[in-house]
Amino acid sequence: MKLHTNIQVLKLSIGITQIMLICMVSVSAIASELDELATTLRLLDQVQLSLDRARTVAAQSDPNNRRRYLFDYKKANEDLNTMRAGIDRYTQPSRAQPLDYGKVSGDYTRGRPLWR
Repeated sequence: MKLHTNIQVLKLSIGITQIMLICMVSVSAIASELDELATTLRLLDQVQLSLDRARTVAAQSDPNNRRRYLFDYKKANEDLNTMRAGIDRYTQPSRAQPLDYGKVSGDYTRGRPLWR
């Protein structure tokens, strides 16, 4: 009878250990995802700074040397803000269901004005 009880205790211990391992892996996967999203936010900040520098260079360039089409910095900034908002809402949700964060355009070319 004692051997049967020891086997049951061993099986129960193994089952609890397996559940604990699954929980630990899940927690580390969530932490890893949050770490990667935090890195993504930092990268978006770097992209923002790079766009700001490019906009400054474009504004200071000779108007006669400008290309036919101009980069739409305003639309690119709006898309960066949309991505930041989506990541922020995911990492710090205010409700259970995710919201629609909007769409990024992906098209950052606009026609050059004809007047100078």
